Amino acid sequence: MVQWICVKSLLSSVGRLVCCNSFLIEVGIGRSETRFRRTVRGAYARPFFVFGSSYVDTGNVKNSDSTRPYPWKLPYGESWPGTPSGRYSNGHVLTDVIAESLNLSLPISFEQRVPGKKYVEGINFGTGGSGVLTAYGYPPISEQIDSLQGIISSYKKDEISSAIVIYATAGDDYLYYLTMQNSPLSGIYPLTTNVGKQISSDLVRLYGIGLRNFAVTYLPPMGCLPVATAENSFRACNESWNTDISQAHNARVLKNVMGLRHYFTNGTIVLLDLYSAFPSALATLGTQQPLRPCCVGATVKSKCSDVDATGHPNYSLCSNPTSKFYWDDLVHPTEAGWRAVVKLLQPALSQLKQH
Repeated sequence: MVQWICVKSLLSSVGRLVCCNSFLIEVGIGRSETRFRRTVRGAYARPFFVFGSSYVDTGNVKNSDSTRPYPWKLPYGESWPGTPSGRYSNGHVLTDVIAESLNLSLPISFEQRVPGKKYVEGINFGTGGSGVLTAYGYPPISEQIDSLQGIISSYKKDEISSAIVIYATAGDDYLYYLTMQNSPLSGIYPLTTNVGKQISSDLVRLYGIGLRNFAVTYLPPMGCLPVATAENSFRACNESWNTDISQAHNARVLKNVMGLRHYFTNGTIVLLDLYSAFPSALATLGTQQPLRPCCVGATVKSKCSDVDATGHPNYSLCSNPTSKFYWDDLVHPTEAGWRAVVKLLQPALSQLKQH
């Protein structure tokens, strides 16, 4: 029978919990020493498959990709490993910290694998810029699942059923809708419906492959991300974005995942409440301008990692990234931010260790 793992709820943020038949659904909130070292000390060979966007990407965006240059340009990676490593942070990202938390080996990035070789630790398919649907013209998460299906025959049935799956989104579909298509916030609700349906479809496909242990993230408060707060100099959240995007998306995800309970006859699903975890983690770090990221473009049109015509940095950088929750002026936390978030997610993540 499917295990519905519940800890603290996002829905408490709108003043309610959800009861469904005989169970209560609540939602859980809560080093590698060289660049390419992959094994967490004491980790065991339980495959770890990761799907999603920049929150989990550990090197799938090619360093030759000029449309998504950030993870391969300084100052990304400046805290660890000291040089850009394909991660959207100053150091480790969500995938790294969850692997460490669950005592799993870090899965190799799909683009860095040797074709034909089996990786018992699993594979990270997550790619910066990927949406649940097609965003920015990049392949959606469903194509990441296509890639898994192309190599899944190399794994035994019990390896697949014991594997852990992270499905993490960063809101790329909504950011594309608002910032690239210049569409109105008032018309975004149908998109949350379509995104929610596709997440359910993706999970059904993964279950059909034989995977049984899933962690699915909620969206964080989109209106508190630097991309939203930059317009007021990082002083206040855009509550309309929080309500119309994040809360609508997360309610849809909860509803759709609940609807899978009859299909997922054996397995575990945990919902990772980034909506609650982000502000809670932020409160544990620096108190001066908490919404301001560590790395900020020096001009209105420049972003973290941009350089001027002479090659000099066109951004400002804080002196201590460990005191900041947000890393860049887009959507990404610092390593310290991710560690604070995963600490809050422990009650939910610990359930994946038991199955």
